[in-house]
Amino acid sequence: MNIRSVLRLASLAALAGLLLPSASARTWTSTDGKPLQAIFLGIEGDTYKFKLQNGNQISVHKDKFIKADQEAAERLAKIGDDSFTKASARQLDTLLATTLKKNGFTSFNAPLPDDLFVRRVYLDIAGRIPTREEFLRFAENARPDKREALIDELLLSPGYASHLFNYFADMYRIVASSRNVFVNGVRMDPYVNWWREQIKANRPYHEIVQDMVLANGNVGQNPAAGFLLRDTGMEFDAFSNFGQIMLGIDISCAQCHDHPFDEWTQGDFYEMAAFFGNTQRSLRYGGASSMMDGGKIEMPNAPSGWKYNFEKWAEANKGIRPGDLRDQQFRFFLGALGWNLADNEALQTVLPHDFIGQGGKPGEVAKPRTLIGATAKMGGKSRRQAIADWLTAPDNPRFALVIANRMWGRAFGRAIIEPVNDFNDASIKGASQPEVLAYLTREMHRVNYDLREFMRILYNTRAYQSVATAEEPDPSKAYYFAGPVLRRMRAEQAWDSIMTLAHGAEIDKKSGGDGSFYKKILNIDFNTASNDEVWRHYEMWQSLGGGGAMAMAGDGDGPVLVNDSELRASELNQPAPPASLLDTFGQSDRLVTDEHNYDGSVPQVLALMNGSVTRQLTGASSKVVADLESLDGHDDKVRGVFFTLLNRFPNKEELDLGVGMMEDYGDEGISDLAWALMNSPEFLYIQ
Repeated sequence: MNIRSVLRLASLAALAGLLLPSASARTWTSTDGKPLQAIFLGIEGDTYKFKLQNGNQISVHKDKFIKADQEAAERLAKIGDDSFTKASARQLDTLLATTLKKNGFTSFNAPLPDDLFVRRVYLDIAGRIPTREEFLRFAENARPDKREALIDELLLSPGYASHLFNYFADMYRIVASSRNVFVNGVRMDPYVNWWREQIKANRPYHEIVQDMVLANGNVGQNPAAGFLLRDTGMEFDAFSNFGQIMLGIDISCAQCHDHPFDEWTQGDFYEMAAFFGNTQRSLRYGGASSMMDGGKIEMPNAPSGWKYNFEKWAEANKGIRPGDLRDQQFRFFLGALGWNLADNEALQTVLPHDFIGQGGKPGEVAKPRTLIGATAKMGGKSRRQAIADWLTAPDNPRFALVIANRMWGRAFGRAIIEPVNDFNDASIKGASQPEVLAYLTREMHRVNYDLREFMRILYNTRAYQSVATAEEPDPSKAYYFAGPVLRRMRAEQAWDSIMTLAHGAEIDKKSGGDGSFYKKILNIDFNTASNDEVWRHYEMWQSLGGGGAMAMAGDGDGPVLVNDSELRASELNQPAPPASLLDTFGQSDRLVTDEHNYDGSVPQVLALMNGSVTRQLTGASSKVVADLESLDGHDDKVRGVFFTLLNRFPNKEELDLGVGMMEDYGDEGISDLAWALMNSPEFLYIQ
């Protein structure tokens, strides 16, 4: 079908009301200026495929469209048609504006100018500032759709996955470092890398959660097991965190007594926790009474007597003698293999001896019961399967709402409901933008928990693309979102931005360890592996010094050391060491959910003023200065420093001051200017 036939068909269809409405369908333009409204489906060879409202699909050769539409097609082929994205963004703006006007606001904050926009979206989506070249490429682009194109480009970039990982690492308290090993020395590197892979693959969020809740085995056999293994020995604390991150309910104090300020009772706590009551997390040797004890239980996910038989084989064939040093190392290795998830009906959640709340008596077995919404349906399912299905079911009143509220907070610097991990039904009803919250929840369902598409909607709103509100909102009063909240970079954004200054955009392509060697060590099928094969895994374990001192890097065949001075925060040990730049700027210690902080401190000031990183970046031999050597004239070099550090044009006063510094001090003047800009509040804030 040629382009004229397609356009005639489009005209007739429009008259008959067959095409999608303009609010949903994108307008495509032929080389002779004629429009076509349709949903873009993809590219096949040299043709573009479209869908009309009546369901008909048409194919048109790409050369029939203007260059801008050809570029748009290449982008949309990777991320998907944006017709519904923009329609949803407009609906959000309408809902927000309606409430704003009801509360005395005339409109949103002023529209965000291009220079502030490009810096904001790089920081919010890619987690770092743009390079000078990236800034100029956007600033010099005259296309009317350059903002939506940049949003899509960044959402498809490695930086998006890196930055989103940092958020979930804080939320889920992800730990993997030689300093933060678990009590038996098992590291969580495979679990860390599993999270990275899920985000890179844009896996739907509810599927990620299902995998974590239902995982069996150790982190070598199934890396998603790291979620439930994270708090082995502190299972009730683990359940408290589950409630906060999955349901937005902090029920932790009800572990010891009825909640003093909310409806939850002590019985509620133990009945909900009972869904994980028969989940065995490791080898145990205590009394078989509750999820906190265990009982003398054999190796999870292994044949009866496996551990005992292997120990006897090692004693007879490898000279392992009870009580000597080799025996201690060997048993340490077996303990690591036993850090291993399995459902065990011998375990129950028992009400504690000092139980004083409603819903039972001390010593009674707690029966699984959900706190909100419909009852979890067992129907022959395991308890974890029942709670996983209940959690992600479309009629669950909290799951989609919680993650939608959190993602809104990522984009706007403040969630619609705060705090994001502890609110009740009254908080939902009394939210500043209740209609927006309800709409966001429906959209999370509509996009099937595709977080990239969900964030794409938010970034395309007029509300997001407004100048930030400079005044810090009063937490006791409603904030109606005339624009995002002015906020300081997260620690990871500051680190990644500094790495960008030092090494350029190439840092997005560099990776640290993937935990593959450690995963290989622990990945043993106890049902089929021979004793000799298991012993070879033990020898690999010994090569890592017992696992506790393992380098985070690994290529699957052995440990690999990586220069972490050239890596993004998401690729480093989790969390960073004390007194590091990441720690100084508030990275979470991963002990408490959402513990990242934005508080200013003297060490932060000193780190930027006199720290080794600043000296490296602003010295005469720095990359920042070297990159400006190709520019002609003092004024161009001054502009170049502003483009590099603050991603904007200097005003006349700033330009004159910078030129004067260069005239007086030459390249040292450029270094001084770079130092001043890096130490300005503007460098650290997302406007």
